[in-house]
Amino acid sequence: MPSTGSDFYLLNFPFISSPYPWIFFCALFFGAALSGATRFTGKRRRQERDVQRAKNLKWLLFSIYLSLSLLFLLGAVFISGLMAKEGLRLLYFFSGSALFFFLAFRFKKTAGITFLLLLVLFSVAVLLFLQTISAFTGETEIAKVRVISVKEDTMRLEVVPVTGESVIIDMQGSYFAPIVRVIIFDDYYVFLGAKSWYRFEGLTSFRVENIEGKPVFKQEDTDFYFPGPAGISSRLYSWFEENEEKIPGVKAVQIEMDLKRARELLTYLIMLQNDGGIQIVIDG
Repeated sequence: MPSTGSDFYLLNFPFISSPYPWIFFCALFFGAALSGATRFTGKRRRQERDVQRAKNLKWLLFSIYLSLSLLFLLGAVFISGLMAKEGLRLLYFFSGSALFFFLAFRFKKTAGITFLLLLVLFSVAVLLFLQTISAFTGETEIAKVRVISVKEDTMRLEVVPVTGESVIIDMQGSYFAPIVRVIIFDDYYVFLGAKSWYRFEGLTSFRVENIEGKPVFKQEDTDFYFPGPAGISSRLYSWFEENEEKIPGVKAVQIEMDLKRARELLTYLIMLQNDGGIQIVIDG
């Protein structure tokens, strides 16, 4: 099977795929920029040249801090890609963090180093708490499956992966099942924000027969495999599969195939849970 998957998917590693760390550092530098911009550079006991130098340094640092803040904001938007999903929670998190850091930098002589350290610890604790909620309750959409038609024991499906082009396939049977290879991490990695890695390879199908009053599922031979599956590369998955017992923090490397009965004109979402399971739900 060709290995055309992108290892850029490795950005799902802890703290990189979540927007909260990016927004945390964005708020830190934004608070520092505001602190520098509001600091007074008066002429008392200073020569005019020293005052001008102080002003130049002040606005230079302001520009640097603001640029770094914008850089982390862009990271939150384009790397984590979850800004819209998190919504107002991110805005509140940014506002509160920026205010805290502004006060810490602006009045550090009054508050002292202790206040600054406590502030940083508090911010990290809040960050970890929000990160944990997002990690343990999060899920990743892999693809959409639109059922175009179902006739007797055949079905026509449109498969729309999150990356790549959609395809229309004809399959035998009345049940479809995604073929997904997954790498599941231990809970302490999930606590830090890690998500299960996946490789969505294609679809298979089943028919159901009634044998002695019991439904028996039999796999058909109309499997479909993507030429360039979404997710990690086959080489990376194979390496984890061969060295699973030697890699700390890896819980399981396995193949997931969950069956769903195709119903005409419905659209299904294929979702990867953070425990590595696959869930197929009706869109909308």
